[in-house]
Amino acid sequence: MPESETELGIAKLSRPEYLRRIYYLIAAFLALAVISLIPTPTGLPPDGQKALGILAFLTILWVTEAFPLGLTALFGAMLLPVLGIVDPSDSFVGFGSTALFFLVGAISFGIAMQKTNLHKRIALNFIKRFGKNSTFLILSVTFLGGLMSWTMPEHAVAALLLPVLMGIVQAGEIGQNKNFGIAIFLTLTYATSVGSIATLLGGARNVLAIGILKDLAQESISFVDWVIAGAPISILLMVLTFLVLRFVYPWGEVNTEEIKKKMKKEITEIGPMSDEEKRAGIIFAIAFILWVTVGTTIGLATVAIGGLILLIITRTITWRDIEQNMPWGLLFLYGGALTLGRALQETEAVDFLANNLTGFIGRPLLVMIAFLIMVILISNLMSNSAATAVILPIAIQTVREFGYSPMLAGYLIAMGSAMAFMLPIATPSAAMAYSSGYIEIKDLAKAGIILSIICTITFITLGFGWWWLLGHWG
Repeated sequence: MPESETELGIAKLSRPEYLRRIYYLIAAFLALAVISLIPTPTGLPPDGQKALGILAFLTILWVTEAFPLGLTALFGAMLLPVLGIVDPSDSFVGFGSTALFFLVGAISFGIAMQKTNLHKRIALNFIKRFGKNSTFLILSVTFLGGLMSWTMPEHAVAALLLPVLMGIVQAGEIGQNKNFGIAIFLTLTYATSVGSIATLLGGARNVLAIGILKDLAQESISFVDWVIAGAPISILLMVLTFLVLRFVYPWGEVNTEEIKKKMKKEITEIGPMSDEEKRAGIIFAIAFILWVTVGTTIGLATVAIGGLILLIITRTITWRDIEQNMPWGLLFLYGGALTLGRALQETEAVDFLANNLTGFIGRPLLVMIAFLIMVILISNLMSNSAATAVILPIAIQTVREFGYSPMLAGYLIAMGSAMAFMLPIATPSAAMAYSSGYIEIKDLAKAGIILSIICTITFITLGFGWWWLLGHWG
């Protein structure tokens, strides 16, 4: 984790740094006060104004990293009942989210792989096949993560690949400020995100969109329909992801042969595959099969927590391993962000943003572009499933008024919500990549802004063109 997340307490800061953080805190409170107190002419409920104020408050502190991110998220959750936005009993409702427990279970697999050194064996076999040079290695990670996300949730793919990538950078003694390390972990979250749009297995928001279309528009989309609509765009976005990272974080050569030698030596020292390694691999394989086959039925989090319990029962890891290695600050960050997302939805603040961003636009294509931009921005601040749930019903009604197929709205909003690249709270895969310690918020934002713009252009051109050929609009 970054230094600010693990070591820096307020008492250890130099005076200039301490004052800088206090200034950011004052600025955040000023933004909260201004947005909360100035009346709006559009009739947004007072609670909605306050929720938007807290959103601005948290955004300032998250972007500036004035305080540990988890602490900031807890601060925001605490302000919700203090300002009368939610009942005290709902103050931390996001901490009961299945997404949070999925994250706990997914990270536990990484802990098991690292403790048993299974990740080193996997990493060695991976770079044997794909480690010709540093560029080919990152390109391979891009397509490996992206294509795996066609068959299982992107978060599960990130959980599998995170310890593998940690094994690679540790063996290569790659520093945390090196472009190669930054790029390979950004690839982890970006590639799995763009890969997840190709099939219904890639993310819960895809299945959610199917349900909303069925309920509100009586439209049914099959698994094959979704693949046809999403797979070509997904492949192109994998290529663009690699090119963006190559441009933003140009990396030099790393000695892959040296990495192989060091990893082989470590594997030799470790000895033959242990029973713990075998158990870790088998348990993850079971979880993988369950995620693919019954994950949408019994819940991804159920499978993840079941895997955690099985890891402990089989003595592959211990509960103390979980206590010592789980990034608790990251969980506070995610739970607080989910709590805020629920408040924004219940106070109609998100509806306010949606209506005001699109209300003044008359042309159908421009309205859809506005929806796309909006869902990408909002998905960086709240769960992409929640963003889909909020925006898709509005988009469905809009496209029907224009005489277009509601399926156009379903594809655009669900796939667009996956393009959340700029903050660690955007997706669990971003949070896991951030937990590596090799990337900071500024790294996510620097590459994420460019990639978001390119993805928006891709959807407007290739996406709309492809869906026009499929008969969903025009």
